[in-house]
Amino acid sequence: MTNRLVARTLVAALTGLIALHPGPVDAASAGKAFGKAATARLWKIDRQNHAKTPAKPLAKPRTVHRYTSAANAKREARHGLAPNTHMTARAPRGRPPAAATAQHRYGLPRTPQVRETIRIEKGFPVRHNRAVGGARSYGELTSPKPLPPSAILKITPVR
Repeated sequence: MTNRLVARTLVAALTGLIALHPGPVDAASAGKAFGKAATARLWKIDRQNHAKTPAKPLAKPRTVHRYTSAANAKREARHGLAPNTHMTARAPRGRPPAAATAQHRYGLPRTPQVRETIRIEKGFPVRHNRAVGGARSYGELTSPKPLPPSAILKITPVR
């Protein structure tokens, strides 16, 4: 009798877990083959994060990276970064990761071609959030204010 009860409980629990499983969209990057609807959901979550996270001034200057296309990097080098532009939370030293690795880590919708190195000055307002659609423990920075072209220190091709 008890074995039968345990078996039924396990089946019910497994059925509930399978029914409540969020699917691959939450665990994978926004790129690849997830479709427009899944990508739209991720962008919606990202916009909600930006809306509810207050911008706080940086306590000290910080160097960050931004992964983007070559054409976009060229435009940003001339005009600066627009408000709400995504950047990495930190800038680890060394050569850039492979394009596919960067795309997966930071939940990028397209494979990046270049990495911009950006210097954000002390007191500049930023929002610190998790990279939606990215790997665990990778964050992002955004700012409600535009960054000037002089903030971009270097543009490095990504292989």
